[in-house]
Amino acid sequence: MSTSGPSVDTHEMVLIHRVIRREFGQLPRLFRSAANDRARSKVIGAYAREMLHFLHTHHTGEDELLFPLLRERAALDPELMDRMDAQHAQVNDAVAAVGAELPAWTASADAAAGERLAALIDATMPILIDHLAEEEQKLLPIVSVTLTQSEWDALGKHGMSAIPVTRRLVILGHITEETDDAERQRFMQVVPAPARLAYKLIGHRQFTRETTAIRG
Repeated sequence: MSTSGPSVDTHEMVLIHRVIRREFGQLPRLFRSAANDRARSKVIGAYAREMLHFLHTHHTGEDELLFPLLRERAALDPELMDRMDAQHAQVNDAVAAVGAELPAWTASADAAAGERLAALIDATMPILIDHLAEEEQKLLPIVSVTLTQSEWDALGKHGMSAIPVTRRLVILGHITEETDDAERQRFMQVVPAPARLAYKLIGHRQFTRETTAIRG
């Protein structure tokens, strides 16, 4: 069954997925770039930790707030949802493995450890890319006519609440980095006015400074 009323705009999740594809896609190169360079490994380690947390929070929100509602209300292909769950588990295992080794590598910049981290991400990317694409193509159209606006908003609030206040403007920069003008305006409409102003005044500059240092 679907909820009554206008459909929910789910494009925000497409932007979140864009961040995940882009940032995790470059992590292997960044791990390798810091071999035996402890100053750089500290920068890349902090960035990787933030991205791992970002992905973990995204999946947790789906597991707790999205998938149960879809199973309850929509006539879903059981194989699709089983595949979604299995992919979450595979990605989460990789995130946990990278997270476990990350502190030691951040402190040491050990080249072999960095290569192990890079290889873990490389091996996980095909699963992650397939998962994100299938969500966008098969689940989001169902989500848009199944969830209420308040239920959809709860998913966004879950993600935002997990981000430290001091990091929210930088994450906003990641989300809007590859948006076109229409997408940016559309997304910014759901961002509180004080945050929009803060991003314009200081956030974009902070995001640009950090990403320049990270990407080299």
